Amino acid sequence: MVRIRLRRMGNKHRPFYRIIVTKSASPRSGAHIEILGTYNSLTRPSTVTLNGERALHWLMEGAQPTETVAYLLKREGVLEQFFAKRPKAKANYKFLDKRTAAMSQGSAMDEKPAKTEEAPVEALAEVAAEGSEA
Repeated sequence: MVRIRLRRMGNKHRPFYRIIVTKSASPRSGAHIEILGTYNSLTRPSTVTLNGERALHWLMEGAQPTETVAYLLKREGVLEQFFAKRPKAKANYKFLDKRTAAMSQGSAMDEKPAKTEEAPVEALAEVAAEGSEA
């Protein structure tokens, strides 16, 4: 089976990734069939350079992207083109809907929750003083 996946490159603590087409049995840094682009997660926002035409070609040939690569392909618009040509294939990519929903909820979670009212220190001191008098 042919996979579209990420290959880690770069130095320690400074990774970037190549988006490659490879056989599923080959090791992460092993031989590849073709390099489709790069992904840099350290830049804000993260940057993706992708040869969309070749990625679409490999999807049409039956290459299976990993979950992360599928998300990147969706973000770049390649998967929409693929689904337009093969509508039945969309059933295999249900996990993308969950991931997109989780990310939108994650951005909602970034908002700071309302602070709960804490008992003032003075009130606690009064309660402690009353308890010691009895």
